[in-house]
Amino acid sequence: MPTTPRTPDVAVGRHALLARAFETFGAAMADFVEKQMVGYLGDEDTTPWNLIAAGKLGRTDSSGATDPLFQLLVIRRFWGPAFADFFKEDLRPLVGQLVEARNLWAHFNLPSESSYVDRLLLAMERIVAPVAPEVTSDLRALRTELNDPANGDSEISIDGTVAPDSVALVAQLRKTEAAFEDLQRRYGELTDQLTATRRAAAGKQLKLSAAENRLKDLSRESERLEARLEAELLSRTRMEWLFVAFITLMVLVMTLISL
Repeated sequence: MPTTPRTPDVAVGRHALLARAFETFGAAMADFVEKQMVGYLGDEDTTPWNLIAAGKLGRTDSSGATDPLFQLLVIRRFWGPAFADFFKEDLRPLVGQLVEARNLWAHFNLPSESSYVDRLLLAMERIVAPVAPEVTSDLRALRTELNDPANGDSEISIDGTVAPDSVALVAQLRKTEAAFEDLQRRYGELTDQLTATRRAAAGKQLKLSAAENRLKDLSRESERLEARLEAELLSRTRMEWLFVAFITLMVLVMTLISL
């Protein structure tokens, strides 16, 4: 007996639910990924870790540190030096699966099976568990909502009895998601730029303070040398006058003797 094909609103609901899952995942992993990468790459004033990582990943944008795709790419690329000691090795393949799923999600090309989305949510839960255990309950709630949408709180309802204009709905969702992704990207870029600017300003302020202190030290040293020079000049002048007086006295004595 043939199965009933999924309705477009079900696909939209799964897409929206997975968007919430990635958002939850990214928020939970942000501080952890930054900590691990700063420990590996360092934290230069003018070049934050995420800019260095983006360059090594061949990405031309600043790649906001809260972007879940960027986080997953970083974990996959720097697994050995930055993450292997923290995660179990069996979690490594899950990172690759989530990278692939994120790309499919971005192109509205997710598989139709609910089990696929369920596996993704479970993979996120396993990766987040050692980092932020309290967030796993949120991901479990999304898994429950996936399997029983009527009990969820998704903004996009899944109702098989309603036949919406699927083409218009999906098109509108794509525009909304694209706008949201663009805003997230811009926000991440602005945040990174602000952080870099603040760090650069702090570095310049430290250098300026050091230069001012050095200038004060040089000024004090100059005053000391000037005082010493004046003392030496005064001593030299006295010696010259004594020498002149001695010569004058000798000439006077010789003159008196010659008389």
